[in-house]
Amino acid sequence: MTGKLTGKVALITGASRGIGRAAALALAKEGAQVVVTARTKADLDTLVKEVKALKTGAKALAVPADLRKEKDVDKLKAKALATFGQVDILVNNAGVGKAGTIATLTTEDYDWMMDTNMRSTWLCTKAFFPAMVERQDGAVIFIGSVAGLMGIPGEALYNASKFAQMGFAQALDYEAHQHNVRVSMIAPGGVHTHFGFESGWRDPSDAKLKEFLDSEDVADAVVFAATQPPKGRIFMIGMRPMREALTPGAGKK
Repeated sequence: MTGKLTGKVALITGASRGIGRAAALALAKEGAQVVVTARTKADLDTLVKEVKALKTGAKALAVPADLRKEKDVDKLKAKALATFGQVDILVNNAGVGKAGTIATLTTEDYDWMMDTNMRSTWLCTKAFFPAMVERQDGAVIFIGSVAGLMGIPGEALYNASKFAQMGFAQALDYEAHQHNVRVSMIAPGGVHTHFGFESGWRDPSDAKLKEFLDSEDVADAVVFAATQPPKGRIFMIGMRPMREALTPGAGKK
């Protein structure tokens, strides 16, 4: 713990589990006050207790919300600003996925993935980015995926949502950097979290899971992106497990 983020306020979406939860704890360990949001109140309340137990002086605010809904994002913004006055670091982490082919996936699956992965990103960025520009200071960090860099078999809709997020981040960087606001995209490969099981991409009994990245590995990258020196910014952080190939199917027997 270096206290590099003391005095800063970070808002993390999808913070109830996995990468979002780990990112909230990692940022709090560096002294940041944290606003954590997801749909599950009980998980958020537990996370708030964990932040307080760090004894770094970091405070935590839990705001249950469905970030696909503009009124919920408005509520999140109001509560965050009423409690801490501003948000310096926005971590757009909320996301869902589902394995399937064009034949098996549905329009409902499309709406669910695009709204959760991209619409929530748009709404949260729209809510907090303009004030960063006005202050000439801030950071917007996206938790993307290697699925936003290349097409992957069985992930067409997830690919679409993550490519959209990548394009949005790239364009936002043009608007942001001239106002001293950093934009960073973190694109991990295999991470050992509940996400892979719920999406249908991975089996909990797979022995290879122990070789995947942990949520804390990605959280360290979030802290790295958030603590760049004044003259620099890191836009792209690609992360892969040591034993995961760079292209789908490569190295398989």
